[in-house]
Amino acid sequence: MFFRLPWFGKTPKVQYHDTQVLELDFLVDEFHEAMADIKDPVRTRMHAALMSCQSPKDLWFLRSKLFALISKHHCESVANSRVARLDQKLRFFVDNHPDYSADELPSGPMALLH
Repeated sequence: MFFRLPWFGKTPKVQYHDTQVLELDFLVDEFHEAMADIKDPVRTRMHAALMSCQSPKDLWFLRSKLFALISKHHCESVANSRVARLDQKLRFFVDNHPDYSADELPSGPMALLH
């Protein structure tokens, strides 16, 4: 007999109550945190690219490079978890920031496309 327990299958929606979350620098810091333990010349180039980002859309296009960098030095599951955390914060930022619209990012699930 199968039945549903109320706590299975429900993932709580994360709520960030800090106003810092609504600054683009917060997202850039999340990128840096995701690759903090990696020593690679690509990380230096990513750092320079992050400094020139001016919108969430610019950050969106760096996700694949971040994923490749993390999976090169760790494994794909670590890269998936770090990029998923970043995606969650990026989606929250776009959904709640008055200056950006949700249309700026690709629609659908924020999964990596290979």
